Amino acid sequence: MSYNYENVVKSIHEHRRGAYANALPDLDALQQSIEGFATLSRHCPMTPLLWMQYAHDTEGLMEGLMMAESAAEGSSEQHHQGEWRLQKLQSKKSALESSTGILELALAEFSGCAVLQLYYLESLADYVYQCEGLRLFNALNGMVGMEVDDMQATRNKLSAAFQYAWKSVGRGTHVNEGAIVSEIYRLNGSFLLFSLSFAVAASKQNGTGANDDFDTILHQISTLFLEWSKTPMGEGSNDEMIQDMEYIWDEACSLVLSLRVGDEQLEKLKYDLAHQKETLWANIDCERKKTSSLTNILSSYENEIDVAMSNEGIALPTHSYLSQPQDESNSNNDNDVLGKYLQSLRRMSSKWNKILLGDTNSFLLGLGGAETSRAFLKAISFLQNIYQGTMKKGKSVDDTERSSIEYHVAKYKDSVITSLFERAVSECPTVESVWISYMNFLRAEWTLLRNNASEQRHREQELSFALQSTSHRAVRNCPYSCTLFEIRMTTLGLISASNLEPDDITVVIKEATDLGFLTREALLHLRLVAILVVMRKLMSLVSLGTTTASNGIGKDYDEGEEMGVLPAANRKNSTNGTVDYRSLNPTVMEEVQDLIEDIRDMYDEADSYLFNSHTTWSEGRVAFWKHRALAEAYTLCPIAMALERAFNNDNEMDHDMLTDKEAIQCFEKLVKAQKPSHPDSWREYIRYASVSHIYLIGRASNSAQSQPDSTAAAISTLRRTRGLYTRAISCVKKASQTTTAPVESRQSWMGKGIDGTMFQRDYDAALLDLCREYLAFERSGGSEESFFHGLQLVRSKLASWDPAAATIASIPSVHEESHGKRKLEANGITSHPENLFSTIAGNHDDNDEEEYDKKSKRVKVKTNLKQPKKTDGVHRVRIGKLDYPAHPYTIYVSNLSEDTQDMDLVDAFLHEFGAVVHAKILREKLTGKGGHHFHGKSKCAGLIQFEERSSVEDALRRDGEFEVGGRPVKIQRSHLPAVGQVPSGMHRVNPKGEGKVSKRNKLKKSNVDGMEFEVERKGDAGQTPAGGDQHKEKHDVASASSPSSLSLGVLSLKPRGMKQRPKISLDTLNKK
Repeated sequence: MSYNYENVVKSIHEHRRGAYANALPDLDALQQSIEGFATLSRHCPMTPLLWMQYAHDTEGLMEGLMMAESAAEGSSEQHHQGEWRLQKLQSKKSALESSTGILELALAEFSGCAVLQLYYLESLADYVYQCEGLRLFNALNGMVGMEVDDMQATRNKLSAAFQYAWKSVGRGTHVNEGAIVSEIYRLNGSFLLFSLSFAVAASKQNGTGANDDFDTILHQISTLFLEWSKTPMGEGSNDEMIQDMEYIWDEACSLVLSLRVGDEQLEKLKYDLAHQKETLWANIDCERKKTSSLTNILSSYENEIDVAMSNEGIALPTHSYLSQPQDESNSNNDNDVLGKYLQSLRRMSSKWNKILLGDTNSFLLGLGGAETSRAFLKAISFLQNIYQGTMKKGKSVDDTERSSIEYHVAKYKDSVITSLFERAVSECPTVESVWISYMNFLRAEWTLLRNNASEQRHREQELSFALQSTSHRAVRNCPYSCTLFEIRMTTLGLISASNLEPDDITVVIKEATDLGFLTREALLHLRLVAILVVMRKLMSLVSLGTTTASNGIGKDYDEGEEMGVLPAANRKNSTNGTVDYRSLNPTVMEEVQDLIEDIRDMYDEADSYLFNSHTTWSEGRVAFWKHRALAEAYTLCPIAMALERAFNNDNEMDHDMLTDKEAIQCFEKLVKAQKPSHPDSWREYIRYASVSHIYLIGRASNSAQSQPDSTAAAISTLRRTRGLYTRAISCVKKASQTTTAPVESRQSWMGKGIDGTMFQRDYDAALLDLCREYLAFERSGGSEESFFHGLQLVRSKLASWDPAAATIASIPSVHEESHGKRKLEANGITSHPENLFSTIAGNHDDNDEEEYDKKSKRVKVKTNLKQPKKTDGVHRVRIGKLDYPAHPYTIYVSNLSEDTQDMDLVDAFLHEFGAVVHAKILREKLTGKGGHHFHGKSKCAGLIQFEERSSVEDALRRDGEFEVGGRPVKIQRSHLPAVGQVPSGMHRVNPKGEGKVSKRNKLKKSNVDGMEFEVERKGDAGQTPAGGDQHKEKHDVASASSPSSLSLGVLSLKPRGMKQRPKISLDTLNKK
């Protein structure tokens, strides 16, 4: 799809500027602008303001064309004033009908936009005004045969629109847009007054007097006032609320009283209405007090949202929606005919022209970025925590014990969070994280509702529709997001598990491919996810159709099941219960067969996509064949073999060979897809071949004896496994012969996807695992000859392996080199690569090996290998066009939030990956005055240095998955070391007395107090005996101060090799 969004929008603005340059709109320019809107809507979803301008231009164009057509049909003399008035009403009515239809489509996209809700309600109310005006005009002029719309249906539609607006913007999610919300409530009150006046006029005309409709409308007015008082709105939004309520109530009472006859009946009705008002106003005051504390809680988050929107230049000028003067067209004689209540439904053009006719506005254009989305997600996270707490407490907590925010969330449940999400996507429709959080919330609610059988069925249907609609809107607004396309497909599989059609999934794949925004890696990943979604339905269908649990319901494929060998006593206490098996019925068997064919067709489509579009993309081909081989081996082939046995019991072996051959062929293509092969590809192949009794088609010459019988099958499996190991060792690279590509050049999407494990693993680590498994296999299932033959093959591959540059996480027995020297270990083995073979081969007795060498006729191969260079096998990092050696202990972390601090990195990575030596946020350098005393703006990236190499490898495996501050980060190798664990000035300040220096001084003081002693003379009363010489006293002092004379507790607190200087008390000196 080829289009330029900026150019299309710019062209629309130019046509609209020319259309409204004069007092009367230029119809040709309006036609061109509408064509531009149609072109834009075909390619991508429009923003709220563009939808409103589209509706406004359509209304003006239709009205202008109809009036021009009417003027061309006859001369001005033939068109009297009445006919012109009639034509204008009809033209306006038809134009508003088209305009409101467009706005309904806009609300389906952005129901959380308060401005869009208000504009739609005023347009629909204006449509009611035009319809009623047309009806009254025909009645006054005695015209017969003119078609009049069903006014009751139109009023019901407007009433339902008000209810929808309350639910969307009247739940406290638009606190600082209270001026707009108040306009909606005022318009609703005006509409109720019009409905009441219409009922009063009908009663007077029919002479029926008061009826139940009056009480119903008064009840609706009371409900409106209570909802108005419960809605949290910002400062200044409710200044005129009581005055508006007073006006609406007094007007409603005057209409009701106008039908009463008789003084006694009139006085009684006045008393009843006064009492009703007193009760209503008391309830309103009570609700306003509760709403005041709720508003204070929500305002802090609303203020952050306003600041973020203001910083990004998308704040809404709410002053445009304050009280506006009436249009000049309103000050005419229509008030005598239509009534003042009907006039209040007419839309004021002067209020909306400032918004709809401006071409420099930046609000409601979907320009919300990272700052605004973070502010919205912070507020949503706060409400979600409150909601989860109320759900856990349930009904056990009385409403009086809840806080105002807890009571509010418990009352509206998930709808308040959904409304805030809708407001967020109306401001930030192109931010991926908002849609992902929204979809995750809806999926969690749907899962919770499905597991709770007590909930109503219609609520589950509402959530299912919301999931489908939201996932569709998400991919339309963010067509560049692979994650959202994946969520859409998995959502379709979740809510349509019983009636999912593979065509529904392939439509999503076709849409993602046709849009052209995704990379080849993302498109392959989505195809594999689509296959996985259909395969889940296949497994669920087979599992539920073949099992019956103790509760009478079949067990699904994702549930647990106990082993059948458990004793009877243990099976009774099992939490999974017993399972009974049965055969599939023929109808389900046919559906399963169709699904298997659909899945293989989807694989064939992905295969053709790879070969036709990306013929040299070996990594993608490996990912594809790995996925298909595992699916064929463990899911499709076993089910297909069972179906073949059920459909046709004859020639069973031939069918087994055909179906099992499919998996073997896929594994063969997997190991041949890349030259040389990746060790993990062979490990998957060998794992399947070693645990399955596979059957291959024999040669044509001796097909009768080409397959082993049941007795020879186990030994045949050992020989075939040995053959695969031999092929694998010959097809892989030698260790340390490949340089690991930097992380940014790898398929980072695979870190989140289903094939990330193979491409995230280091090649040398995978080769080491393959060699270990080969030798372990030979040790348990081979002879001594085959074992040492395998050992020689392993030595040939690992001869140049350098333990200092390899992944230590997967090699715990390898010792690191220190200071460039090889040290002799405790067991007498040096840290040389050749000693790795003895570790892999196992702990064999040296004497046994010597005896075997003497008896064996094989000549032991001697190797005279050179010491590998220190740079061999070292990871490299490409910066520009140059490659730099990667620092072995440091990683580079990007995609951080601007609010992330240095200590946040320490907290996050220390707990997850191990000890951190250094951590630093990279910031902009400040120069000039004060540049060295202030920290620059964060670059949203940082360096982290660990103590162990394994921590680096563990962190690299979590690239794209690990989150810091709620955001997934990108983790790469770094060629630069980090400095200081936390830069100066970025440490967290500890409370007084808990800092490092305070603790050290306290410990030092306690050591001094514990080591003090007095030197006293031996004898009675503490005096030195006569004849004691100075030498003996000095000897006592020296011996007392020696470490051997001190207690163990004191010694443990004093450094070794240091002596405490003796302290002599004043009493001793005085006695001398």
